[in-house]
Amino acid sequence: QTTAPDGNGGQQAADADAQTGLENPGEAVLTSGMSVSDYIANVQLNREQIRAKNKETLMSLIDSTTIDDAAKQQAIQDMIDLTEVSEKENAAETLLMAKGFSDPVVSITKDKVDVVINAASITDPQRAQIEDIVKRKAEVAADQIVITLLNLAE
Repeated sequence: QTTAPDGNGGQQAADADAQTGLENPGEAVLTSGMSVSDYIANVQLNREQIRAKNKETLMSLIDSTTIDDAAKQQAIQDMIDLTEVSEKENAAETLLMAKGFSDPVVSITKDKVDVVINAASITDPQRAQIEDIVKRKAEVAADQIVITLLNLAE
C-alpha cells in the first residue's frame, strides 16, 4: 500500500490500517467519498473471493490421493457446509432487499449472524422484521443476530 501525505489525513488512514494489521494490497480503502453501494459491493466481492479460494482448497483435498478417506469425507462435509451458509446468506439478503432494506449484508458464523443494514436508524418494527427474516432464513435464534447500521453518507 503506497500513500503520500496529503495534509488531509490520508497518511493517518494508511497508518491506522497498518496498526490494525490490514494488509490487502489493491483493496479499496474506505473514504468519505466511497458510496455505500460501492462499499457493500466490495464487501460482497471479498466474501465471494474468499469462498472461492476455500472451495478450491477443499476440492484439492477431495481430489488428493495422499489423504485418507476420513479427511476426504471431512472436506466434502466442509464443502457442503460452506455452500449451505452461502445459500442462507443469499436468501436472507434477497428477502431483506425485497422488504426495502437497501444493500444488506448477512454474514453467518458458528454462533452468530451479523446483519449490516444501510440506514442511519431503524424502527422497532423494522428491527423485528429484520430479525424475523434472518431467523427464518439462517435458522438461528434472535439472540444470535447482531444488526449493525451502516451510513457512510455522514
